[in-house]
Parts: sequence; C-alpha cells; structure tokens
Amino acid sequence: MKRIRSKNYSVPGLLKSIIKFIVFLLLGVGLLYWVFRSQDISYQAYCATHQIAPEDCILWKKMLKDFLSVKWIYIVFIFIAFFLSNYFRSLRWYLLLDPLGYKPHWINSLGAVLVSYLVNLGIPRSGEFVRAAVLSKYEKIPLDKAFGTVVLDRLVDMISMFIIICFTILLQLPTFSKFYNDQLAQLPLVQKLIIPGLLILIILILWFTRNTWRKYPIVRTVKSKIQGFYEGLMVIKKIKQPRAFFFYTISIWFWFYVMLVCALKSFEPTSHISLASSLVIYVFGSLGMIVPTPGGMGSYHYLVILALAYYNIPPGDAFSFANISFFTAQFANNIILGIIGLISMYFFNKNYQPKHI
Repeated sequence: MKRIRSKNYSVPGLLKSIIKFIVFLLLGVGLLYWVFRSQDISYQAYCATHQIAPEDCILWKKMLKDFLSVKWIYIVFIFIAFFLSNYFRSLRWYLLLDPLGYKPHWINSLGAVLVSYLVNLGIPRSGEFVRAAVLSKYEKIPLDKAFGTVVLDRLVDMISMFIIICFTILLQLPTFSKFYNDQLAQLPLVQKLIIPGLLILIILILWFTRNTWRKYPIVRTVKSKIQGFYEGLMVIKKIKQPRAFFFYTISIWFWFYVMLVCALKSFEPTSHISLASSLVIYVFGSLGMIVPTPGGMGSYHYLVILALAYYNIPPGDAFSFANISFFTAQFANNIILGIIGLISMYFFNKNYQPKHI
C-alpha cells in the first residue's frame, strides 16, 4: 500500500521540470503573440497611411524578409561579444571564489556560466542554481558557498544595471521624460502603489508571525545553509584584486552593449541610431528580460519596440529588429555556446583534479 501511495502522490522531478518549462514557454509565446497582434494592427495602419498595397503589408512575411536582409558580419560580432562578456564574467567569478580557497579552472567556470544561460531558456532564473551546481560538481566546492558567490555576482549586476539606468536617464533625459508622460503619468495612484504595497504587506506578515515559523525544523535547516551562503556573500570584503574586479565588471556590460549596437547596425532601418540612443534601447531591453519567460520572450520585444518608437522607427521595422536581436543575441547565442560549454566540460573533466584537493 505504501508503494502504491508513493506512485500516486509523488511527482518525479523530471516531470516537474517539464511542466515548469511548458508553463514558462507558453507565457513567453503568449506575450510574443500579443506583441505580434498589437504590432500587426499598427503596421496595417502604417501601410494604409503610406499607401502600401495589402499584399505587401503582411507582418510575418516582412519579418522573414528582414531576417534575410541583415548584414551577417554583425551577427558574427554579436557571437564574439557574447562570448567575451561571459569570459569576463567567469574571470570575475574566479575573484569571488578565490578568497574562499577555491581556484576553479577557467574552462569549468566559463562552461558553468554558459550552461546557466542555456538552462534559463527553459526555466527562467534556474540557471543561477545550475551554474553553482555545475561548478560544485566539477571543482568539489560546497554548493551553498558556490551559490552564495553566484548571488553576489548577480547582486553586483543589479547595482551595475542601476548605475547604467541612472547614467542613461541623465544622458537621454528628454526621451525618458516623454516616456513617463506617455506611459506612466496617466496611471491612477492606486496602480502605482500596488507593487510597493504588496511588498510591505508580505514583510509585515513575516514579521508578526516570526515566532511561529521559526519553530519549524525546515527553518533551522535553512538557517544552517544560510551560514555557508552568507560566507559566500561576504567574500566581497576579501577580494584580492579590486581593480581587476572593477575592470571585469565594466567589460561584462561593455560587451553586452556592443551586442546591441551590432544588432542595430546589422539592420538597415536601425543602423543610423546613435551610440547614446542605443543606450536607451539597451536599458529597455534589459528591463524586458527581467520577466520570467524564456530569455525574456515577449516582454523584451515589447519594451524594445516601445523604445524604438521614440526614435521614429516604424512598427513593422521595430518588430523585425526586436526578433532579429532576440533570436540572435538571446536564443542562438545561448543554445550554441551553452552546448559548447557542456561538451567542453564533459571532456575536460575526465582527467581533471581540482587544485584545492
């Protein structure tokens, strides 16, 4: 009887992963379809205004035609820039692990980073844990400490992104002022306060029930894990090469920015956009990738198209560019380099022994 109950009520981990993948994929596809429908309506209006024949005004056909018209040398540069960005990320990660006494080989640290991006295409936000787990497996680093450094790595990214956003707003203040007036100023006060209100409510509930949930054994287990996690976070104070850490951080974001500039240059209707204006599109696209869909599918398209509208890019061209940028810089890059990372680590680690063992 016990065996039968286990079969009936337990869900295998693989099945859970498949369900999560399907849910996130459907969310991304749904958002992308919504963006397509809204852009198709705008494109039809654009065609009517500019007296373009209906048979020449089919959005998906235009997108395919635009894909074939890109300057493919820039697509090659996108792949190179993506690799360099993640190579510098692996070097920065090494600096975070070094104070803990671990010196991972660059093939393992870079491979783990590339694999994390590949995994994020399936189940968003799971790549960070997989990245720590992969390095833990091959370099024999405790998982909680490895994961602590990954969280710290992402925390530095958040701070860096905030600085980039502030810099871009100051540099392109008229564009952001127009965006606020067009998109946010008209929202009712209640809608503006929904997210902050929910966060405050959750914090208050956790605070007033703290004496209850602290008694559970699982909380004590989690607390012990947090000790190792905290140790991983605190290595920021012990970094031996702060200048190198700063240089690697700048390099990561610089090469990500180069990816977008190359994407803009590869497509004729967007090739004239200046480097300063490219920063606005870069910021909008980065914010779009926060939404938990595969690679930011749908949300990335929406915000990039929104940003391009402020530079008078027609709706059809904006939709084509969003897809060119997304499926080269996101999907193709992550899949190809992620697979290369997996294969490289598999063969390299057959006879590899970590230095600290």
